[in-house]
Amino acid sequence: MEPWVRFENVHEKRKGYYVSYTPKFVSDKIDDNTAVLSVRLLDDFSLEECKAISEKEFKHWIQRFNVPLQVIPAYENNSSNRISSITGVGYICGVSPEIFRWGGFLEGELAESMPGNDAIKLTYKELPSKSSVEAERDLKQRILGISAIKWFTLFTAVLIPALIAFLGWSHPLFSAIALVVAWYKCADKWLSLTGRKIKTESELAKEEDDRLKEHHHYHCKINPDGFAKLKLENFKVNREQRLKDKLKEMERVEVEN
Repeated sequence: MEPWVRFENVHEKRKGYYVSYTPKFVSDKIDDNTAVLSVRLLDDFSLEECKAISEKEFKHWIQRFNVPLQVIPAYENNSSNRISSITGVGYICGVSPEIFRWGGFLEGELAESMPGNDAIKLTYKELPSKSSVEAERDLKQRILGISAIKWFTLFTAVLIPALIAFLGWSHPLFSAIALVVAWYKCADKWLSLTGRKIKTESELAKEEDDRLKEHHHYHCKINPDGFAKLKLENFKVNREQRLKDKLKEMERVEVEN
């Protein structure tokens, strides 16, 4: 696997909009990716204001991180306004505060202006990062954890009962244990079937949740159009809530003109 380093995104909110900076993915592989800045407009800015904000943010971030940058502005409120109607394209590309345009990189421009990997790592040194070695180590740890859970489940649910049943033939004590376990399982099943088993709060909550799911499924099945509208409304509500939570976590930083 090619070694790589991924730096965490930087999120900041401004007055009426927020930005998300995605650092360049660093690896030995030759590619044409570079840093990307997303500008998300929350207020109803005019197209001219959107253009000015995008250019201001481009200059700010390329001065902060000296890496070729692409800026992509968009209205968060699903506005029909499109910045491309006055700029021709919907993004900025540039390699310095003075050299940028509304449009793509020129041929060879990105390769000529891109710093080396060591310089990029130094540029992004203040940002949290993860390397391919760390990611591979974390993956191995997760795999080991899943394997441990599987073996524990196999041991407690299969091997122990099988061992008790086997040993029951060799000693009266184990026979008694096997008999008690069998009786317990039979009694538990009988109480469940007759409705006499005292259920835990989690079991009662799960049954109620299953009942509501079946109830909702029935009504969604007989009214698919209403279900589609409800699903769309829920999607919008969840999206708005995620945005609110995201903005609440962001640091408020204003950029001077």
